[in-house]
Amino acid sequence: MEGSSPSSLQPVVLSDPTSLPGNGPHPQTGSPPRQGGADPPRTRPHGLRPRPGPPLSSLLLTQKEAVEMMDQIVYWVREDPSGLGRPRLPGAPASESMAVPMMLLNLVDQLGEADEELAGNYAELGDWCARRILQHVQRDGQAVLENVSEDGEELSGCLGRHQNPGHALEAGWFLLRHAIRKGDPKLRAHVISKFLLLPFRSGWDPDHGGLFYFQDADGLCPTQLEWAMKLWWPHSEAMIAFLMGYSDSGDPALLHLFYQVAEYTFRQFRDPEYGEWFGYLNQEGKVALTIKGGPFKGCFHVPRCLAMCEEMLGALLSRLALAPSPGSGFPPAVSPAQQGAK
Repeated sequence: MEGSSPSSLQPVVLSDPTSLPGNGPHPQTGSPPRQGGADPPRTRPHGLRPRPGPPLSSLLLTQKEAVEMMDQIVYWVREDPSGLGRPRLPGAPASESMAVPMMLLNLVDQLGEADEELAGNYAELGDWCARRILQHVQRDGQAVLENVSEDGEELSGCLGRHQNPGHALEAGWFLLRHAIRKGDPKLRAHVISKFLLLPFRSGWDPDHGGLFYFQDADGLCPTQLEWAMKLWWPHSEAMIAFLMGYSDSGDPALLHLFYQVAEYTFRQFRDPEYGEWFGYLNQEGKVALTIKGGPFKGCFHVPRCLAMCEEMLGALLSRLALAPSPGSGFPPAVSPAQQGAK
């Protein structure tokens, strides 16, 4: 394997590894459900006030546990994948799903977001994840494939042709944050071209709007029965990706795509009567399942999307408010991104 993790790659001894997030079901790839079933819902009895926050010692312990868990995940990914709960079947080709390095890159980003020391410790791991994700750009840069061989080559058959536009867009903003943090303009431009614009152009339904769930790179019928459905999470990730790309580049084309996705999303997924979003639409954009939560649709993609988009829009508007006024004697320094936010 390339490189080494920030700390020891020896596995951490865990009392119940089947209960850890690393072994849970992945809604985008449909991996086998974790043993023991889903976590029970946690509710607060009506009328009880929130308790004070945990003491500093508890926060430090939580960070220590998070780092230990991260070391275990890194070991599973880079040394021994058997702990991920996805054993390779006899005769199956060796492959790498984009889900693994992209989610690891997101963990690197989260752990290092407010801790410069941790960010430095995981810098090499973040670069490793980015390289693995970039290997999924195939066919002379004209397709992002969900699965490639372990050495970064296209696989044969439907496994190799499999595309997931929402996953590519989600990986795109993970990579974009990585590139911004590194100060790498070349990588930023490459990510916008190959992980934002390319998947959207191939994945957007020209007849009914919305992103297809799955696609086949050769235009054949995908093997997944739900391939033509429109799901909540790809649209959530697309909104984040295009607004982040616009905030960084000021390219009005990215703002237009954000508007396009947001308009479809809030019109088709949102329940105007009872709130929240429906998760599953048919190809025409009509609600296929009335449930708003289940084994895969949890409280994750929608809140993250709304929170991040609100934060990015707020930052754009703040920059606009700080721009010199026309009568101040200074030339206006309003970027295209600020104009778009207004």
